[in-house]
Amino acid sequence: MSRNAGFTLLEILVAIALASILLTTIYGVFSTTSAAKELVEKQGAALHLGRVLIARLDRELLGLSLKNLKSQPALIGGKNSLGEPYIELLTTSSGGPQIGISQVRYRLGRDADGQMTLWHSAKALNSREVATEERLTQGIDLLTFGFFDGQNWLDDWNSLNTGRPLLVRAELTLQDSGITTPLISVFDLP
Repeated sequence: MSRNAGFTLLEILVAIALASILLTTIYGVFSTTSAAKELVEKQGAALHLGRVLIARLDRELLGLSLKNLKSQPALIGGKNSLGEPYIELLTTSSGGPQIGISQVRYRLGRDADGQMTLWHSAKALNSREVATEERLTQGIDLLTFGFFDGQNWLDDWNSLNTGRPLLVRAELTLQDSGITTPLISVFDLP
């Protein structure tokens, strides 16, 4: 009696079923890991953007001009007539080509494409030129500023009327980052 050395159809079907289950499991792990990696990279890029913006604002607030000008506020902020958050300050640390005190302004508003954009402008204080706004970045859903007067946090500030705030708070919500908590930074003024 001779015995054939092959596999039965049932054995082949069981082997194919086990292989497909194994491959499906491996694909699921790979897919989940890949999605998690993309999310972590997106969050990392968003947090890096937030850190860079906060560091830049911190540098400019630390260089807040100590000059007491009667006609020009050293710090003004809140919301403009369009409801856009902004902050404008006189600083010695604008990072631009200006020497001396610069007037720096940040504003979060829509660009020509309708996307939320952080705009930045800077010019020398005594310059007669109009400061041109430059697109600093996109990717910010919400930006708010708060000003602490020693007792309360206020949404609007004008140093001509109320002097200098003790603290300035910036709160950023980053777009499409998967981060639901806003980034909040509080600056102690010189």
